Amino acid sequence: MTGDVTIERPDGRFLNLGHPLQSMEPALGYAARLAALNGVNLPGLLRDMRIDIEALGRGDGRALDALAELRRLDRAGRDALGRYTPSHAVGDKAVTVGGNRLAPGTVLTVATRICPHCVAEDLARFQGPRRARPWSRLEWVLEPVRVCRRHETVLLHVEADETLRAGHDFSATLARKVLPALDRLRAEAVPAPGIAFAAWLVARLDDAHDPGNWLDDVPLHAAAAFCEALGISVLHGPGTHPGAMGMAGLARAAEEGYRIAAQGAEAVEGALDAIVGRHRFGKRGSVGHEKVYGRVHAVLRANLKDLAFEKFRHVLREHAFARLPISPGTAFLGVRLGERRMHTQRSAAFSSSRSDAGLLRLVGPEAVASGQRLWITVEQFGAIVANVEDHLTAKDVAARTGFSVKQVGHLEEAGLLSVLPEAERKAGSKHRFLRQDVDAFLARLFRNAVPVANPSEPRMTIERAAPGLRVGTVEILNLILDDRLAWVGRHTTGERYDDLLIDRDEVLRVVQGAGSADDVTESEAAAMLAGVDPRNLWRLVKAGLLAWSPGYRPRDPRSVRAFTRASVEAFAAEYATLKEVAVFAGLAPHQAMRRLQEAGVADAARYDLVRMKLYRRRDLAGCALAAYAA
Repeated sequence: MTGDVTIERPDGRFLNLGHPLQSMEPALGYAARLAALNGVNLPGLLRDMRIDIEALGRGDGRALDALAELRRLDRAGRDALGRYTPSHAVGDKAVTVGGNRLAPGTVLTVATRICPHCVAEDLARFQGPRRARPWSRLEWVLEPVRVCRRHETVLLHVEADETLRAGHDFSATLARKVLPALDRLRAEAVPAPGIAFAAWLVARLDDAHDPGNWLDDVPLHAAAAFCEALGISVLHGPGTHPGAMGMAGLARAAEEGYRIAAQGAEAVEGALDAIVGRHRFGKRGSVGHEKVYGRVHAVLRANLKDLAFEKFRHVLREHAFARLPISPGTAFLGVRLGERRMHTQRSAAFSSSRSDAGLLRLVGPEAVASGQRLWITVEQFGAIVANVEDHLTAKDVAARTGFSVKQVGHLEEAGLLSVLPEAERKAGSKHRFLRQDVDAFLARLFRNAVPVANPSEPRMTIERAAPGLRVGTVEILNLILDDRLAWVGRHTTGERYDDLLIDRDEVLRVVQGAGSADDVTESEAAAMLAGVDPRNLWRLVKAGLLAWSPGYRPRDPRSVRAFTRASVEAFAAEYATLKEVAVFAGLAPHQAMRRLQEAGVADAARYDLVRMKLYRRRDLAGCALAAYAA
């Protein structure tokens, strides 16, 4: 890696004292050993050798070259130093180790982990000052590694008491915090729950891959994070945070997660089954995904944009879609569910148009035990419902026929559709209709219907015609069923209620009958009474100046508004409107009204009652408009 600092290579400089570079020893640890063996601290050595400590800490290639030349490392040694030193570019928080790009925070910079047994072996193996004998292993500075593979104990976490810009002095930290208490630390060392995870991770750093390991085609940082998260979810309940588990607990979780995940997707699904199975779901309330799957869901959701986790997201997503009652359209780990795969009591009841009680009668009491909520797969529920698929609710009938749910109720009340007897209903609520009865009813409606491609007035649908006719839908349907209409049509080959056509004028004639010769309709009355607004005719009736026809019943929407001919003729002979007077006299209405006022002609009725100016014809005889009275 490169930086902006200037590195001066110490040409001609050679440190006589130095231990050989060890396998997987990082650069800062190696430099700290050299400094301790030569009796100086790490910053002092690097300053004297003109090596920038910050560049060395981030694995800068020129700084590594300068460090390697202090002991004349051969090409293999220099390559090893670069391979096992965590490196990153300036401003990049992610690090690269052994060709593997790891997430920020994976490499410890202000602390280290040690195995007290390894430290004791280093003391016995090397010569020189005690502080210069222990050497830093790469795996000791990796956050996911928490056990010693050699001695199968849990590593001890040691915080550096003095940090530098890019790390800390490993030898100085051990000299102050570990070596004085080494015997006690060895005695208190905790046995490791296993070393398989640590061995696999270190092997991946050495670029070793096992084709039979399900994890080995996934980038290392994603595989390691998934193992730890899966282990936490398997061993602990939801809500458990890694910060509260300690080194031994996290080591056990990573080991368990690796044991499962290395076997493949089926083993992972089995572990997820166990997680869901032990979770107690109350009968009410929502089911939070993270509250079910715990840490494994939290980690995969936090890395939603990282493609390296997609293999694990797919497994958890498919498991959740198949095992949890997730509603269609709900997003889970970046993907929305298309079709429902698992039903709850509410979704099953809704999809089958049943009440909760009716649903439980349908699936049986054994489906819900010990107060748990009902979960059933769509396939299982479909098989149960298939036995009663011909039993339709009002909503089903509405969807099948085109009637509204309210109209279906009217059809039932009128006897046009009959409900199943209670003894024949299977786990249904009150209103259940047999599919065959509904189909037979529609067939009767359309039996004489004439196909029409583009109907024009007065031929139209019942819904369009009924409001103007003031006739109920059921009454029109009875006219069709009783063959009282000469013409019935349909929109081409349609077979729904809104495809049925009638002749509006024919229905009106049939409903109203022949009528009476003494009746005057509103339009006829307006033509007979000059200057009267048809919209105000009912006001004249209310004022007692006109009379409704005996055949008109105001509370009956089927009757047509009409007036008696005698009352209309009497009104025309007795009264004149202002508009009529003005037209006859050739004046504007306001001019005619002023002349009438000047002549003392009074209104024949209060304007606020009839909303028009009315005058008695006999009162007009003595005014300037007397010619009109004649």
